[in-house]
Amino acid sequence: MNETEYFLDTIPDSINPDWIEKIEVLKSEEQKYIYGNGNGVVLIYPKKEYFEQISLLLKNTPKNQEPIDKQTLDSIYTKALNSRIDLQLSSGWKFIEPNEQTERIKNNFEKNSVYKFLSSDELFDYAYKHGKTLKLYRVTHKQISKDTIDINFGDLALKVKKGIFLKNGLHFREANYSLACDGTNGYQPDYRFVYDKQTKTWKIIGGSCKSPEWTDN
Repeated sequence: MNETEYFLDTIPDSINPDWIEKIEVLKSEEQKYIYGNGNGVVLIYPKKEYFEQISLLLKNTPKNQEPIDKQTLDSIYTKALNSRIDLQLSSGWKFIEPNEQTERIKNNFEKNSVYKFLSSDELFDYAYKHGKTLKLYRVTHKQISKDTIDINFGDLALKVKKGIFLKNGLHFREANYSLACDGTNGYQPDYRFVYDKQTKTWKIIGGSCKSPEWTDN
């Protein structure tokens, strides 16, 4: 998304119809996927001379998008991790970066799971004991709309060392995280979840981790 795109559930009444050059309705499955709305999307193209007015108006317009509740978000995170068959079939443990979200879902996985939910101190001790850079998986989400959630995975490299360090005060342990960057052009989520109102469940409809032939039941 760039600064010339605004996603709103409704069109503000304060937009003057005379400012609009063209209105386009998109309802194809591909277009609904791109914009994250199962009902279709209305694109509004302003006249050039009114672009600044509309842009300023939309920047200050509340999106009225309610944040998804924690319980639902937890189930989506859990399903996304369970759907990463590639991670589960590859060798070695998969260490998940600790945060508020992963702290809540860690008990949803068996102790013998390939996913390991360790605290920051436990990760430090493990990396130091084995004397190596530890690979972590960062799991994050992006709420596209009230019924569309993206889940993304990122790779983190954790390097640790012990000694006497004076940066930001005296301490004896130092952990450095570096995040792999794949760029943001042509954004595509790893998983896109959409709420199915008929079955009242969240389903995966696409994403870079979803096989084209895979049907999410």
